[in-house]
Amino acid sequence: MANLSQREIIYLIFIGSTGMLLLIGGIAVFIAVYQRKMITNRELHRKVEEYHQQRMIQLQFESQEGERKRIAADLHDSVGSLLWGAKLTAAYIERSSQVNESQKASHKELMEILDQSIQTVKRIAWEIAPEAFHYSGLSQSLAALCLRFDGKGLNVQFNEHGQTILWNDDRALQVYRIVQELVSNCVRHAQAANLSVVLSWMPGQLNIEVTDDGIGFNLEGKREGIGWWNINHRINQLHAKIEIGVPPMGKGSIMNLSIPLS
Repeated sequence: MANLSQREIIYLIFIGSTGMLLLIGGIAVFIAVYQRKMITNRELHRKVEEYHQQRMIQLQFESQEGERKRIAADLHDSVGSLLWGAKLTAAYIERSSQVNESQKASHKELMEILDQSIQTVKRIAWEIAPEAFHYSGLSQSLAALCLRFDGKGLNVQFNEHGQTILWNDDRALQVYRIVQELVSNCVRHAQAANLSVVLSWMPGQLNIEVTDDGIGFNLEGKREGIGWWNINHRINQLHAKIEIGVPPMGKGSIMNLSIPLS
C-alpha cells in the first residue's frame, strides 16, 4: 500500500465507493421491486377474495330465488288445489242436499272462507315468486306489488316517469326484491298512513324513490337484521347506491335508489 501513488489510492477509493453505491442501489431496487410485487399480489389476492365473496353471495341469492319458486309452486299447486277441491266438494254438498236456512248461512260462510283462503294462497305465492315477472317486467311487477298493499290500512301510490323499459332479467329481479323489502318494512314498522313508490327512467340509470310519512329512521343508528343485510348485498351486486333521509315534509323517511342499467 505504501508503494501506491496518491492517484492510485484515489482511484481505488473511487472504484470501491462506486461498487458500494451500485450494491446499495441494487439492494434498493430489489426491495422496491419486491415491495411492489408484494403489493400487487396482495391487491390480486384481495380482488380474488372479493370476487369469490361476491360470487358466493350471488349463488346464495340464486339459491334463495330457487327456493322461493319451489315454495310458491308448492303453495299454488298443492295447497291451492286442495282448497279448490274443498270448495267444489262444498258446492256439490249444497246442490245434492236439502239444507235449511241456518245451514245455508253456514255454507255461505264456509264458501267465503274458502275463497279468502284461495286468494291468500295466491297472494303469498305471488309475493314469494312473482310468476309473471319475466313477462311483465319490473315496472308492472312493482305496480302490482303496490296495488296489493294499497287500501289495507295504508294508502300506496305508484308513479313512473320517463321511457319505460321492459326490464325483466335477474338484475331487475334483484331490484324488485329490494323495493319489496323496503315496502314490507314500511308496512310492518313505519306506522305510516301513506307510501309512495316512484320510478324514474333515465339514460343508463334507473332511480327509485320510496317515501312514507311514518315514524322514520334513526339516521345515526346501525341498521341490522336479515332484511337490511339482503338489501345491502343486493345493492353491492348491482353496483347501485342507496341514500336514506327525511322527506321535505319533515316526517317519515325517504329512500333513493340509483341503479345502473348496464
